Formats: sequence, structure tokens, C-alpha cells
Amino acid sequence: MTPFLLVVASLAAPVAGPTVHVTVHPAAAPRPALKYQLLPEVRELKAGNAAQWYLRCFMEQRNFFFGKEGVAQRVRYQSMTLKELAKEQLQNYGGSALSQADWGARLDTCDWQVLDRIQTEGLDLRLPELGPLHLLAVSLQIRFRGEVARGDYADAIRTAKTMFGLARHLGDYPTLAANRVGLGIANLALDTLWEMIQQPGAPNLIWALTDLPCPLVELRKGVQGDRALADTELRFFRDDAALTDAEVDELVGRLSGRAGYVREQAGLPPRNLRAALAVRAKDADGVRAARIRLIDSGLGKDAVERFAPVHVVLLDDKRDYEVRRDAEFRLLGVKPWEVNALPREKGAANGLFTDLVPRVGELRAAQARFEQRVALLRHVEALRMYAAKHNGKLPSKLDDVDVPLPTDPFTNKPFGYEVTGAAVRIHVYEITVAK
Repeated sequence: MTPFLLVVASLAAPVAGPTVHVTVHPAAAPRPALKYQLLPEVRELKAGNAAQWYLRCFMEQRNFFFGKEGVAQRVRYQSMTLKELAKEQLQNYGGSALSQADWGARLDTCDWQVLDRIQTEGLDLRLPELGPLHLLAVSLQIRFRGEVARGDYADAIRTAKTMFGLARHLGDYPTLAANRVGLGIANLALDTLWEMIQQPGAPNLIWALTDLPCPLVELRKGVQGDRALADTELRFFRDDAALTDAEVDELVGRLSGRAGYVREQAGLPPRNLRAALAVRAKDADGVRAARIRLIDSGLGKDAVERFAPVHVVLLDDKRDYEVRRDAEFRLLGVKPWEVNALPREKGAANGLFTDLVPRVGELRAAQARFEQRVALLRHVEALRMYAAKHNGKLPSKLDDVDVPLPTDPFTNKPFGYEVTGAAVRIHVYEITVAK
């Protein structure tokens, strides 16, 4: 088996994109400081299961979400500017379909009721509710943007709380696919907050943003759920007794189907696992090395030496998968700026279980990108607050801002700050104050 270096997913800072021009209006910090918040508070909560109410949104309003007219209307609204949306009749957009989401986001528990299925169905598990939940979030964002366009900032913040609440609840869903949807919803809400803070009269949200939990969307339950899904499949790969030819054939067939589905979902070409396994089982030196690795990992020497070559290859690849899986899982406990300092793990090239290794690093990077966007928005709100105290002027340096500001989550260093005439530049944002 040819060794290679398992590269831990990089969480290096994203490459800077084109300059984004942001024009803001001075706005003092709210008094009291937490007059506005972006997640439902305990005083708003009621007893109940939020998940049931999110799913109820679709029971009575299928035409709104899935009908031809509803889809066309949603696409049209998504393409509009705030100025255009202000002319539309969106005061009750979505009606009860979205008001049930408001109610759900303000319930005190969220049980998605998929735990038993995750523990028993393995990689057969399908999650048809995730697509509709994304549509729900898009619809909420349209309502949110309509409220911003009309200057109804109290209602807009209420919708932001619903969207962030839904995103946070998807962090309680025990699959990474659901966590990914949650991060997408959080970014949709943040997109509209960026629009909102550029509107005249928009309240300053610096303390509301500071008060947001970090991370907003957790990944731990999703990681553990995906591990449970894979473990359900891998329990059939016995390491305490030899496998018959029929058992091997059944296992490889099952693995081929699961890996094929994963590759299809990822847009990758199919692999012939049977052919790859047959070639490797005939490689005497490779099988000998695999037996040694299995014994070194703690399996009994007598048992391993009795296993057929194909069984040895399967168990060795299962061992390698577990090493690579945990190399990804450990990223949850590491700060984004620390990832590149992690030592690399050696693993098998193109293993049979490669496609089952969860891409935690990719989601951890997406999580950090969201945190970076929140941090940058806090900077803009600090500048609006400073401008309100200094006749619309921006500070010559960030140290002049008298509130704590977060560092860049990718570097753990302060964001760069450059004065360019009447504007300032932070990261990719060029910020000016409206006259």
C-alpha cells in the first residue's frame, strides 16, 4: 500500500475578493445596550418543540413554497433591490407559513426526532426535510428584506431573530448536512443585516452582534451523528473471526452502494471498489504490510494471520478510515488559526472507505467565514458609533474606537485598517459615511 500524507483541511484566511463599497449613516449605540438582540430571549420563549413548528410551515402552504406561482414570485423578489422591494406589497408576505416559523424559533426545545433513525438506518438515511427548510429560510429572508426596505426595523430584527434561531436549531440536528443548511441560513440573515445597516435610520447593532453566540451553528452533534451513520455500516466488518466469501461479497456490495451514493452527491465519478479490492488482495507485499499494521493497532496476531487477504485489506482500510476520520473530527476543538500547525497523519492512498471520511474541515472553514463576517460587521457598527460622536468623521486608526473589537478568526490578529481619503478600508470593505 503506497503511503501518502493526509493533509488536514486548511483553514487559511480566504483569498481577498473584489472591493465591496459600503456607505453607512452615523448611529449611536443603543441605550440600553441590549435594546436589540438577534436571538430569541428566555422571556420570549414558550414550552414546545420548535422542529414540529418548522415542519408545520409546509403543511398548509404547499402552494406558497412549491407551487409554480410561488416559486416564480420568490425568484423575482430575490433579484430585486431594496428600492424595488419597497414598492411591493410584502407586509404579510408568507402569512401563516412564516408566522409558524416565528413561533417555532421561540419555543424552548428542538428535537428533530431523527436520533433512532441515525443509529439504525446507517447511510440509507434520507433527510427530505432539509431542502424545504432552506426554502423556508429564503422566504423569511424575502420578508426580512421587505421590512428593511420599508424601514420597519423592529419587524426586521424580529425576522432576523427567527432566522438565526432556525439556524441555531439546525446545529442541534445530528448530521453535518443539516448543520451545513444551518450555516447557509445564518449567512442569508447576515446578508440582509449588511444591507440593513446601510439604510438611513437603521439602529446600531454592535452589542447585538457582540452578544451572538460563537459558534452560532454548532457542528458537534452533526459530526457525532455522521460517525454513528458510518459505524452502523462498519459494524459488519468483523475483526474477531474470518469472513466467508459470501460475507465479503455482501459487504463489498453494500460498501460500493454507499460510496457510490456519496460520490454521486459530491459530483464525483464512480469507482469500481470490487476491482480495486481484488487488485490489492493479490499484492502480497501490500497484504503483508497491512497485517503488520493491524497487529500494531491491537488486533490479535493469530487471528490476523488466519484472515484471508481480502479480509485483511478491508480491515486495514477500515483502520485507516478511522484514523483519517478522527483527524477531521479533532478540528472541532482547534481554533481556525491553529489548524495549519497540526501535524499530518499518514494514511492509505485512495482507500476503499475514503469517500466516507467526513469533510469537517470544509464546514469548520465555513463556520469561521461566518464568524469573520460577523466580526467585520461589528467593526462597521463601531465606525457608525464613532461617526455619530464625531460629526460624521471616521477614526484615523481603530484604536480610537472605544469599544472592544474582535480579531480575524483566521489569523487571531486585528483586521488591517487603512484610511483612503474620505473612506476607510477593512479587509475587502471600503466604508464611507453618507453626507
